[in-house]
Amino acid sequence: MQRTQFFAKPKIQIKYVLVTVFMVFMAALISVLVMDYRITHSTFAENISDGEVQALVHEARMSVVYISSIFLVMVFVKLTLFFHHLIGPLVVIERTLDVMKEGYFGGKIRLRNNDELNDLAESIEALGEIILRESSGARSKIDEVSKKLDEMKDRIGGKEYTEMKQKLDGSMAFFKDHFGTAAAAELLKK
Repeated sequence: MQRTQFFAKPKIQIKYVLVTVFMVFMAALISVLVMDYRITHSTFAENISDGEVQALVHEARMSVVYISSIFLVMVFVKLTLFFHHLIGPLVVIERTLDVMKEGYFGGKIRLRNNDELNDLAESIEALGEIILRESSGARSKIDEVSKKLDEMKDRIGGKEYTEMKQKLDGSMAFFKDHFGTAAAAELLKK
């Protein structure tokens, strides 16, 4: 399953970028308010003119705006890269789980080495392998029962034999459709 988009889940990414922008804005606003208060109510402000106090307040505000803008750009870049390495693998894992919900097990989840959630992907792969292995055992048991049923065909009777054989054949068809190498190939195609 190859990823074809840089922004895998734009709604989630935009939501958290906006939350972060809001937090940076609030931090800047609080910083400006605290600095304004501290400057205008400090003892040294009594010794300088109102124009100089206002100039100092203006310069402090502009400094906060510049620092906040630089911080905002840095956070945006970091969040974009973080989401690329977190949300991208999450989308691949979601697709894999959707395929597994359809009953297809086996196959490898392909993530890049520097992506997050590699451990989760490996756990899901292991779970798929366990289910595949257990289903193979169940398929073998159903096959054995089917052979025994064939051996007992004369003793059981026509109608009961046909009914049991249909149920076993239906179970075997399910396993052939959902487990094994063909099913794993389907998983990798999706």
